[in-house]
Amino acid sequence: MRHFKPFIFVIVMVIIIASAAAAPAEGTLVSLWRSGCDLLFHTHNVTVTGTAAFTLDGELFKTARLDYVQDGVKSFYGLKLLTPKDDGTDRETGWTIIAGEGEVITVMEDFYPGTYRQGSATAQNTLLRRSVQLDALTELGGYLADQLEPMLPEGAVAAEDNGVKTVHIALSGDQIPDLAVSALNIAARYLSDRWFSYTHDREYNTNEAIFDSYITVTQALTDGTVKWTLTDADIDAALDAHGRFTAVSGTVKVSSTFWDGSVREVAVRFDLAMTDYGASRVKPFDPADYGMASQASIYGEEPEDSQIDMDGAAWDDMKARADDLLLNEGYAVDAGADWGGWLAGDSIIIHIDDPEEMFMLSFTEDGSLTSLQHLTGDWLSAEEADEIGVDREVLASADAYMRAFIAKTDPAVLDRIGVLEPQTAILTEGSRYLKVHDTKDNAHFVLRVEPSLRVEDYFSAYPGTHDAAGAE
Repeated sequence: MRHFKPFIFVIVMVIIIASAAAAPAEGTLVSLWRSGCDLLFHTHNVTVTGTAAFTLDGELFKTARLDYVQDGVKSFYGLKLLTPKDDGTDRETGWTIIAGEGEVITVMEDFYPGTYRQGSATAQNTLLRRSVQLDALTELGGYLADQLEPMLPEGAVAAEDNGVKTVHIALSGDQIPDLAVSALNIAARYLSDRWFSYTHDREYNTNEAIFDSYITVTQALTDGTVKWTLTDADIDAALDAHGRFTAVSGTVKVSSTFWDGSVREVAVRFDLAMTDYGASRVKPFDPADYGMASQASIYGEEPEDSQIDMDGAAWDDMKARADDLLLNEGYAVDAGADWGGWLAGDSIIIHIDDPEEMFMLSFTEDGSLTSLQHLTGDWLSAEEADEIGVDREVLASADAYMRAFIAKTDPAVLDRIGVLEPQTAILTEGSRYLKVHDTKDNAHFVLRVEPSLRVEDYFSAYPGTHDAAGAE
């Protein structure tokens, strides 16, 4: 899920801080802060929808569309992200996460189209989960809000209250108290450390990475910003008679001071609606509603009648085939690895777990490979790059390598393969990967192209249903 539930936190907290820092009437600042905290941490039933566009120095680098429903411990979380590419088109990514009763969650990712997977997570009945440290910070925020009120300039806000309160905020940098800027930075540091797993409790030194050394703009801003400064805000907000946010839109601009001393301007244009308080409903997940097929189970025991006879000669042959295939791809499977297998439809699923690596492969009964997943590949936890970043010769070699791999594992698939089009790149320390889209079969593969060519993910979006991958 790549930690994008905090998208809600990022947008709403920007709204709360900018709104609160501008409220001139006595008590309004603390009231807005409490309303925001109630929405995030104490509201058990609400629908939040909206869009946001992010620019860096005036250039668009990300747009997002959010659909979120909280219904007690049940929730629906849909996020679509668009990233502009050099050719003028957009790269679309996103996912849908549905939490049902109990602790079962269902995840559908664009990265694996047509499939879903299920797992468990601690039940949660609010937009964001509270913690001891977060409670302390929000309490401190309330105290700061009270202290900020006498520091605010006149004329920065226009408010009306006719049962439904509307507020228009217009602020520029010289009107924003330093105390508000300090509070913004404390919130940003906590957000980055808790949800994006970057620590900022480190000393300045001359060896810190420069902005352009990061794979994505989001990663650079999250990890490399040492100070945020609120420079401009133009916001419209509405609250109902109960003091609950119902709509917020506008533009907030901040400057990011980076580790190397460079300063970048980041602007967020957003339009959010908070509706159906107390009346929001999350429908139980039904694969038929989404046209989805389940990904083969990686963890947990399979039903007894689906287990493969681990002592049979057929199993030995299949195990040897899987071992040889992985060895040819440059993977070394430990001699003491745990091997497991089960049936999924007409396919044989093999799961391999050793101290360093984990794989899942799917074969037909005649031994043709129908899917391969390198489950411990470092690319799985890395962000996608904004550019492909490889030359034509490398792309041609990757195409030839993929076709040769298919010819060895299941030659019949070659008739279904069209143009293998590089869609995105993923960079990790010492390695580069390409996500390749087959324009004819609509399948996705992942190849490592540096330091050497290797198949990382082959037809995994269709485990056990290989024939359906290109069916018309």
